[in-house]
Amino acid sequence: MTASANGSIPEMQADEATVYFPGDPGLDRVAFCEMEHSPSVWDHAREFFKARFVPSGVCFDAWLRRHIPLVDHLSNHYSWKKDLPNDLLSGVTVGVMHIPLGMAFGMMSTLPVIYGLNTSFFPVLIYSFLGTSRHISMGTFAITCLMLAEMMNRHFSEFSSYVSVTPQPMSLNHTLGSNLTVHTLVDGESPVEVEQKLLVAITITFVAGVIQLVLSFFHMGMVNTYLSDAVVGGVTTGAAFHILTSQVKDILGIRFKLAGGAHFFPRTWIEIFRHIGESNPATVIISAVSMTIVSVVKTHVNERFAKRLPFPVPVEMGMVVVATLVSSLANLEQRFSVRLVGTVPSGFPRPRLPVFSAMHLVLQDAIVMAVVSFALNVSVARLFAKKHEYRIDPTQELLAYGVGNVFSSFFESYVLCAALARSVVQEASGGRTQLAGLVSCAVVAIFLLFLGPLLQPLPQAVLASIVLVALKRMYLQVFDLRTLWHVDKLEMLVWIVTFASVLIIDVAPGLLIGVVFNLFLLIVRAQLAAMALLGQLELAALRVNENLDTSRELPSTKILRFEHSLFYANAWRFKKLVREMAPLPGSKGCSGDSSRLHHLILDCSCISYADTAGAKAIAKIVKEYQAAQVSVHVCHCRESLLGVLQRGQFLQDVDKRVLQASIETALEDVSCGNYAGEQEVIKC
Repeated sequence: MTASANGSIPEMQADEATVYFPGDPGLDRVAFCEMEHSPSVWDHAREFFKARFVPSGVCFDAWLRRHIPLVDHLSNHYSWKKDLPNDLLSGVTVGVMHIPLGMAFGMMSTLPVIYGLNTSFFPVLIYSFLGTSRHISMGTFAITCLMLAEMMNRHFSEFSSYVSVTPQPMSLNHTLGSNLTVHTLVDGESPVEVEQKLLVAITITFVAGVIQLVLSFFHMGMVNTYLSDAVVGGVTTGAAFHILTSQVKDILGIRFKLAGGAHFFPRTWIEIFRHIGESNPATVIISAVSMTIVSVVKTHVNERFAKRLPFPVPVEMGMVVVATLVSSLANLEQRFSVRLVGTVPSGFPRPRLPVFSAMHLVLQDAIVMAVVSFALNVSVARLFAKKHEYRIDPTQELLAYGVGNVFSSFFESYVLCAALARSVVQEASGGRTQLAGLVSCAVVAIFLLFLGPLLQPLPQAVLASIVLVALKRMYLQVFDLRTLWHVDKLEMLVWIVTFASVLIIDVAPGLLIGVVFNLFLLIVRAQLAAMALLGQLELAALRVNENLDTSRELPSTKILRFEHSLFYANAWRFKKLVREMAPLPGSKGCSGDSSRLHHLILDCSCISYADTAGAKAIAKIVKEYQAAQVSVHVCHCRESLLGVLQRGQFLQDVDKRVLQASIETALEDVSCGNYAGEQEVIKC
């Protein structure tokens, strides 16, 4: 669009983003209309359903690579001669590690250890094909097992009508009725009680898997973005202390039923101190020796000589074997009343259905479990993806978790989760792809089929000790507070509030409180948004005036930058800060120097979003200062801000030349003293 013969500027269309800056007086004034529009919500919806339901020409090979990432990993840049031995070694190492950790975490869930071993096999098998992370080790994890234990205690009585236990002879395909003996029961529970809890566990697992599949279908992988590092750190650290609390009774050899539900932490410690006089000296010694050996080997051998060792020393499995032999030879159960793991049935479980008619009872807990496990898994996956420079797909990860949970729920397993300790071992031992996960599944399968019954004499205290040492990194997250104190005190407050809520109330309510409090602080940050006063360096580079001694404030000119999005929650602060930092001539509190204010430049480069209230605030400031004979320039406006200003016609009563492309063009206008002179019109 060009100027008319008399030099007047033709009327602009409603959708034209028109910004003026001083140029060569001989040039015509040119206006560039907005040629591209941001896609609307309907555009995104149309493309989404087109991709989902309209057949395309994508070949089967591309589909296979996308939805089964293991195929893509093995076909691209995978050296079978070089990488396969590393995956085999890594898989065997992690598989050996799966056995003690699966038993330990399974015991933590208050179910017999066999169900922890099932979870170390069935969901891992699915994730190995569908997962996009090449290094994380899926299976059991302490936090999800602890949450599951609390959920089972909460819904225990509601599933009583679905239980039917009929003792049968031992068989290869184990079921609760066929293989459960008095040794496998937890805290003296009957087979019927264990069956009730198992039904709760597999139903929660099934529903959580369905929820993750639904989230994957709608590409809701971004749900993880609402869990900040401070929230995740507070939750995991608080849960680690919950786990420590749950294992103390096995460490000391005392017997009482864990108090599930709200206030688990304080109530359990009250019970611990009430029964501490009943501690078993032999169990305490076994626990102390086990924790010392495992901790020393992991810290002073595996970590210290990580670069020299071909693979980490499997100290957990070694401890299990030695403790089993000593317990068997010394007859610890009969002589010292040491509690043992008991019968570990051999074989795979028969498929069984979750309780579909009771899914509504566990829906709320399943949602929490689905979100928490997803957040934990993705945080670990991103850690290794960043280190090895590859990308994970959160939506595909949701699909892998969902399919894995739904499938494994039919085989007496519960929610899969990545364990950082196992993942570190898988990477350190040379794992290149999830082929290592398939190898670890083979190791666990061999144990399930043939070797499980051999571990009947294993003391429970050894498994509890392995759990506490495995969570060492999570306990040390407390020291993150020292870093957060120096970096961001509000983020430190989020960490403390989340941690305290998890510790005092429970994991699920603590997570919810942490997320809500974090979102509340976002509003607080918006209301406390800063306004920067910019100065000019000798090289014409604009910087924050307060931070650079070499910058100088321009005479009779104020350059202000609002450093946040502008919307209803902070529009009042925007106007307040402008009036305080650039007082109008003759206004209250105005000094002699500020009375010489002639030009106000508003840098909007940090305003990524503005609503109607924000646009009104800018328009009010413009009109207010122009009425006081102060020229106002609004520069670096983003397309979203320009759209709000134009659609709302907030600046229709003021000179459109207030919109400038940049601070530099606004300063040229100020220095020329030609605010209404010849200018070129461009899109910001």
